[in-house]
Amino acid sequence: MNSFSSPKAKRPATGSNALQRQGSSLTQPASSLVPCPICGKSIAEWFVNNHLDNECTGMENVAESLSQQTSGKRKHADTVDDFEDIDGAALFQDNGENYMADMNRHDSYPSSSATSNQQHQQISFQSRKDKVNAAVQRSMPLAERARPVSLDDFIGQKELVGPGGILRALVLQDTVPSIILWGPCGVGKTTLARIIAHTTKAQFKEMGATTHGVADVRKAFEDAKNLFQFSRQRTIIFLDEIHRFTKSQQDIFLPFVERGTITLIGATTENPSFRVNSALLSRCRVLTLEKLSLKDGMDKMIRRAARIKWRDILDMACEQMTDTELATLNSTFGQNDQTLDEWVDAKTNPGAIKWLIDLSDGDGRSAINTLEIGIQGLSTIILSDDSMYGNNQKDEEDQAEDKQSSGVLERLDAAKLTGEAVKAAFQKTHLQYDRQGDEHYNLISALHKSVRGGDADAALYWLGRMLVSGEEPLYIARRLIRMASEDIGMADSAALPLAVSTYQACQMIGMPECDVNLAHCVAYMAKAKKSVDVYYAYGQVKQTVSEEFAYPVPIHLRNAPTTLMKEMGYGDGYKYNPLYPEGTKVNQEYLPRGLKKRKFMGEAPVMTLGEDGEWRL
Repeated sequence: MNSFSSPKAKRPATGSNALQRQGSSLTQPASSLVPCPICGKSIAEWFVNNHLDNECTGMENVAESLSQQTSGKRKHADTVDDFEDIDGAALFQDNGENYMADMNRHDSYPSSSATSNQQHQQISFQSRKDKVNAAVQRSMPLAERARPVSLDDFIGQKELVGPGGILRALVLQDTVPSIILWGPCGVGKTTLARIIAHTTKAQFKEMGATTHGVADVRKAFEDAKNLFQFSRQRTIIFLDEIHRFTKSQQDIFLPFVERGTITLIGATTENPSFRVNSALLSRCRVLTLEKLSLKDGMDKMIRRAARIKWRDILDMACEQMTDTELATLNSTFGQNDQTLDEWVDAKTNPGAIKWLIDLSDGDGRSAINTLEIGIQGLSTIILSDDSMYGNNQKDEEDQAEDKQSSGVLERLDAAKLTGEAVKAAFQKTHLQYDRQGDEHYNLISALHKSVRGGDADAALYWLGRMLVSGEEPLYIARRLIRMASEDIGMADSAALPLAVSTYQACQMIGMPECDVNLAHCVAYMAKAKKSVDVYYAYGQVKQTVSEEFAYPVPIHLRNAPTTLMKEMGYGDGYKYNPLYPEGTKVNQEYLPRGLKKRKFMGEAPVMTLGEDGEWRL
């Protein structure tokens, strides 16, 4: 039990009835102090309302003594057995980046086994508290630890946050409006919001639609309203996965965003046009974030994360090294950070970085997570005992040599992350795909247009993208049936039976065998002659039916199954075409009188090149 929660802790003296009633609260740690929104003084959280009612008077001396008392108690906390003693701020610092700084605190690594055990512990091991902090930090996802904290370190989205970018200017001026960040996973939506939080002077609150309900959001809005009334300080609320709120639930944002009580930053992977309330969209600006790529500096992002992970392994390896190995390590790196960075960078093969970029499909988080898995697999080999690999039978000479070398440094030098290790960690291509999302419709559109354009190579590529991502083959086959009539039509009527046969083949054998059936059909249709005459003609018919009068059927074309209908003249004057000689053009009208001269079927309009070099219908 720590000093803050000890039942023997004395209650500080109080002078008011309010303080006497809440005396037990004064034994809480300093984290219970909050700044007054009016005067800025540190006030106990439970006393804020009383402080404001008394026009910002009272509680100052109590707060000061509480802070001093808490500080004194922390000085006497000399163990870290209880996790409450862990320095919380250290958990979000890059332990790896400070590795050489830790080395610089000491003259050098020991150079001989004669060095005392006490000196070895001073140099090779951190304090117990630092070790616990480092262990907790290492347990955090690498993608979280490698997250940039400034716009200068942010990767990608140059048009938004690069030099001259509109969002960069708004962030630096602290005038960020309500925005919706739309983009695929792992492109920096949450990171960008947190950078804004570090830069702005406004109060920042991070929420997620998967973990917070409407009631939580409404409470946050009310808190923001009260804060603005007290101190005129704005509140920025970041809501991740905003599309998970229904459009009716999103209505709660409207009055607060419109009045400026809050600045809303929403993040979504879905198209805001379909998943975000139209009224809310009109009050926010939608910023589109693109997938990351090599030209965006994705390799720098991966190397930055690799440095953190390799330094973790180096820290743990030092704890297992002998004095001789530590001396060798010290002579290798010296006191130069650049030398250590070069060594760390060499541990990740350039081919591995290329595979991470290619297989992650522009998802930075996926690339870093896979990097972490790959390096973690190597750390198991580096930090393991030889006995794990069956080398437990050693003679006296080998045991004597082990006193000089643990083998850790040798395994550390030999370890390197390769492209093969990356591919093994991925197992399959990390393609971002959702059968109901934008990428689903984007890919089928690309396939359709490639077939229409006669590019068989492109059509086969887009087909492969869909199938490898897990698309339902029958969906693709149905679209091919449509293409056979829409784009090929009467130019090659064999395309339609082939498309129907392809659909039946997919039904009979399924994936993965039916992939070649789909490829066969796609390639044939891409190379076939094209005609949109039928498609264009029927489009004209639909427009006529929807916009013009519903003309009656000419009486000579009407059926006359009953005597009454015959007496009414139904069918009179109809000329039965088979009775006429073959090739004879029978003079008979088939269209209503109002459409007598209308021509639907014919050649579709064709673009012509004008004298100005522009194509026109």
